[in-house]
Amino acid sequence: SVCEGGELFTWGQNTHGQLGVGSQTTIILQPQLVERLKGIPLAQIAAGGAHSAAVSLSGAVYSWGKNDFGQLGLGDTEDRGCPSYIGALEHWKTVFISCGADHTAVLSKEGLVCTFGAGGAGQLGHNSTRNELTPRVVAELWGARVSQVACGRQHTLVYVPSLDKVYSFGSGEKGQLGDQPNRLIPLPINSPVNTGKSCKGNDHCRTYNDIVQSTCNLVNIFVHFTQNSYLNGIATLKDEVVDAWISNSSSRHWESVKKNIGLIFSSEACINGSFLEKRDKHFKTSKEFSGIDLTEVQHFYEKISKKPKVFKEV
Repeated sequence: SVCEGGELFTWGQNTHGQLGVGSQTTIILQPQLVERLKGIPLAQIAAGGAHSAAVSLSGAVYSWGKNDFGQLGLGDTEDRGCPSYIGALEHWKTVFISCGADHTAVLSKEGLVCTFGAGGAGQLGHNSTRNELTPRVVAELWGARVSQVACGRQHTLVYVPSLDKVYSFGSGEKGQLGDQPNRLIPLPINSPVNTGKSCKGNDHCRTYNDIVQSTCNLVNIFVHFTQNSYLNGIATLKDEVVDAWISNSSSRHWESVKKNIGLIFSSEACINGSFLEKRDKHFKTSKEFSGIDLTEVQHFYEKISKKPKVFKEV
């Protein structure tokens, strides 16, 4: 769970380090802070069978937990007890991730999909049953511009809004793909607009109108869904909010302003997420490039200095 202040908490089974807290304890009952990701403005998190992943607002992807099939995308099959940065996805402009039982799918801002991990049922979409230890682009989807992706236990679904079609690949032995055998490449689900399929509990399907769901993750693919789901839930500064801080001076309003300032400026993650470079430049964040627009920081301080009460609180 990612809270508004930007911290990630995990709990539950930890047999393969999937909680990311570096502990050898096999089960953790109380929410624990994932220290390794402190200060990173997270956009989204995903949990698989026994592995987890997170993506930052600047597109950095981290993975941890079970890795026997390469589902962490780190080039090997060693489990990780703490979040590890997937270097192969640097500058990929990741906006969304989804985890299956033992595989992972990543969506870029441009609508490209890459997959890695277990491929035995064709769930990676590479026209083979090989496992992939590092992220590999699903070539069959080139030019399709995918807007949403969801992994089931051993299958994957993607939605292409320009064609109004949901494509599926992977295991179909229990009906997940709509009475189809295993698919090694992405193929459209028949007439999704009329019959939308819903894959529940990873192993069986029900029919709904205009919707395809894969609930191994907290992801819904709506047939009329045309934009990526960024799931940006952490508190960040917005121009109109800052303007409201400055313009309204009622005491009732001030309590709310103080609370908002306290939330954002007590968290490195929220501060980092508030001043990201615009026009995709933040996707170039690396050790050499902070991805922070310092001119924007300066502009913010100039703006609030006109209201000493706000400036002091910040």
